Amino acid sequence: MAGLLGKAWGALRGAVPGLLRSRAGTAAPDWAAARGRILLVGPTGAGKSTLVNAVLGEGTAPAGAGAPVTAGTTWYGEASPRPLALGDTRGLEAAASEAQVAAFEASLAALPPERRPHLAWLVINAEGGRAFAGTGTLAGLAASLEAAGIPGLVVLTHAEPGPEGHARLRARIAETMPGAPVAAVNSRPLLGEDGAVLLPAHGVEALLALSRPFLPPA
Repeated sequence: MAGLLGKAWGALRGAVPGLLRSRAGTAAPDWAAARGRILLVGPTGAGKSTLVNAVLGEGTAPAGAGAPVTAGTTWYGEASPRPLALGDTRGLEAAASEAQVAAFEASLAALPPERRPHLAWLVINAEGGRAFAGTGTLAGLAASLEAAGIPGLVVLTHAEPGPEGHARLRARIAETMPGAPVAAVNSRPLLGEDGAVLLPAHGVEALLALSRPFLPPA
């Protein structure tokens, strides 16, 4: 286990620029104090902002492809009827320093209880697009969350429904984060050229149900 986490730290050093720019960057705002607070972490293009929109309503968070759309960490949900606050972090990219890796863990540990996330969604594109740099990065993030006492839940986006889909990816996740819950989500329906639905939108309510035990009562 020590060897795995050691490799994870090495991989993570190249994957976290802009995740947080200061200790205040991850802190939830005052309005989120009475809500279930969830921090979304993952690479650029994984669909974090699209997932925010699927949960809280279309247009809540700017979403796009390519360069990171979210700068720093932005919290959403103040006007939502759902008792949630979602912290959308900047997409992970290459070329970060060891100091930034340490800052991720330190920033979480330094937060007072009312500012801390109750849960982190580790968001991975199941299609294999711009995903984490192997399971090492996922393990490093999981280790940081564990050190801060924050549970993590893996969210596969653009995913086939059902627990049988993406078996190899699920096996790697299970090896890296034994026992971690995994949710499969497709935030928007995938349409063919003729308009036929190739992959329906699914999984958001199941994701919320899977997250509920980690959150305070509504």
